[in-house]
Amino acid sequence: MLSEQDKQGNAMYRSLLIIGIVFLLGLTALPADSEEQDDGQARKLINSQGCKACHSLEGDGGTMADSFEKIRTRLSRTEVRLQLVNRDKKHGHTTIPDFSHLSEEEITALVNFIQPEP
Repeated sequence: MLSEQDKQGNAMYRSLLIIGIVFLLGLTALPADSEEQDDGQARKLINSQGCKACHSLEGDGGTMADSFEKIRTRLSRTEVRLQLVNRDKKHGHTTIPDFSHLSEEEITALVNFIQPEP
């Protein structure tokens, strides 16, 4: 038979165990870090905005323009942003559409995806 002290110790142990499990489960429910969120949002935008009609991503998409992998090697983050939001359309031989209708958050997600920070 357990003493009163042993019963209290077991109850405290169970309480701490439950708190630990709840804490760990809570961590899995937290949103992914901003880089992962940007990555997912950018991939959705690349598909929904028709970018892959001309550009390819990881071997999937068009061939009329450079792949996103090639763009990463030749354009800076500022240049990528200017390509996306350029109301004068003085880029891409005037074939790239203007994406200024996208929110600043969406543009930033695309820039972060196309040209990640070093």
